[in-house]
Amino acid sequence: MIKQVRTKSNAYSTVRYDKDGNILTPSRKRELKKAKEEPIKGPKYIKIVSQYPSICSACNVRISVGTQILWNKKSKSTKHVNCVSKYKKGPNNDRR
Repeated sequence: MIKQVRTKSNAYSTVRYDKDGNILTPSRKRELKKAKEEPIKGPKYIKIVSQYPSICSACNVRISVGTQILWNKKSKSTKHVNCVSKYKKGPNNDRR
């Protein structure tokens, strides 16, 4: 919201307010911008039971249907709950 207010010298000035009615100073604008940019915190992986066959993103081994897996909702990647990630991805280490 923007309002015209009268200053001490009887001049008009434009003042911006946020949705709570607080005056938006430059420092307050920075705080609000920083709060918007912070990522939403939460678990990276959630534990689910696989309904489809897939491949582990850590060890590149097949995951069968009905096993418990960790699923990343953001990147849609899956991995074993007790994954041995000593096997690295690569064309020579394809363990399918």
